Amino acid sequence: MSVEIYVDIEKILKSRGMTLTQLADKTGIHKQALSRIKIERAITFKTLNKIASALGENDPMSLISVEVKTK
Repeated sequence: MSVEIYVDIEKILKSRGMTLTQLADKTGIHKQALSRIKIERAITFKTLNKIASALGENDPMSLISVEVKTK
């Protein structure tokens, strides 16, 4: 069994009716950086906090997704 913890940018965009460009504009994070996060599912806590703050989320952990994979 393995557990993957990541920020699902696509899920955030869909739930808020936003595009990647809109999220980039709102957060001040380059669109290419957000696209990389979307593909690689890797993010720093600093970037996570920046996204949460721009979206008005008091708890950055609410943006975290967890996937459990059984082998």
